[in-house]
Amino acid sequence: MSGLWLLMALTLTSTEPLNPEPLKEALARFERLDGYRLQLRSEGPDGNQHLLYAYRKPGLVRMDVLSPYAGAVLVYSPYRQQVRLWPFGLSWPSVNLSPDHPLVTSPRGHRVDKSDVGVLLRKVLQMQKTGQTPVQNEAHISGRAARHLVVLGPDGPGEAARYELWLDRESWFPLKVVSSDSRGNRLETVWLEQIELDPVFPDHFFFPE
Repeated sequence: MSGLWLLMALTLTSTEPLNPEPLKEALARFERLDGYRLQLRSEGPDGNQHLLYAYRKPGLVRMDVLSPYAGAVLVYSPYRQQVRLWPFGLSWPSVNLSPDHPLVTSPRGHRVDKSDVGVLLRKVLQMQKTGQTPVQNEAHISGRAARHLVVLGPDGPGEAARYELWLDRESWFPLKVVSSDSRGNRLETVWLEQIELDPVFPDHFFFPE
């Protein structure tokens, strides 16, 4: 066998087959995690956000805002079912608020207590059950191999009817998510960067004094 044919044979036999259910695989990987942290950037007609995001089971969330309200810190505790907000940084007084309070929800109604990747994956999986997935292919994003897919769901006023996701090919963690309405208007683009899976969080990280 010539060197060229040998190379082709090795390439064909070593190529990992596409997972036919990438969203289920992504959710299964998420459910095996104890936590994660990353840098999140979002853009949309309602405004842009840039923050440091951290999550730990059974639902602890911390957001350190970089913009537009630089210095603000939000921490959600599932034990108290409240969001503790430091509007001007941890050295200033804090206030406890309900997760649906306007001060701690985004313009699109996103809540701190329902902001983790698992919530997103379950939502898109549910949409897939009654919709369709016309696009599933291999792609690259920010220099990383990814699985790219588009999920279309039923129409709903003010709701996302189309999700476009890029899942990291190794960890199956989302790297980018684009949501659009039934008319094709882009609602939000989210980039998840500098991802750390199962990091060791400092003491009191989710319970700052």
